Amino acid sequence: MSKGALVWPLLALLAALIVRRWLDVVEVRGHSMTPALQPGDRLLVARVARPRVGDVVLAADPRAPHRELVKRITDVTPVGITLRGDNRARSTDARTFGALPRSAVRWRVVGRYWPPGRAGRVAPSAISHPAGGGAGGTFTRARIGVD
Repeated sequence: MSKGALVWPLLALLAALIVRRWLDVVEVRGHSMTPALQPGDRLLVARVARPRVGDVVLAADPRAPHRELVKRITDVTPVGITLRGDNRARSTDARTFGALPRSAVRWRVVGRYWPPGRAGRVAPSAISHPAGGGAGGTFTRARIGVD
């Protein structure tokens, strides 16, 4: 086998590892982010640099840090980030666990890629959330189950 035959697969593997560090895919479970996100929606997520109000993000669940939750940022302060879902009646969020540290917010939803009829950007919330409360959603990574 020639060196060239080994170089390209190794470069492809390296590129895949680099991309995977900054991009990932998740599948929504549960109803806490309806109507913006529905169970079964598949999302492309990217590492968060600067969380902003209105962003839909994945954050560590303070009740079980190995799990992640999908929520919408409703407030960013020096103390922390307040997260809420769009469906208050079906969500556990800042109303239960308060503001989270910035380090808990890991990924930002870039867009939905499945189902094809709903593919594209995730719409901004039509629901007004005053600062200090919350609602959110759940999702599943291709490799991790979450709620």
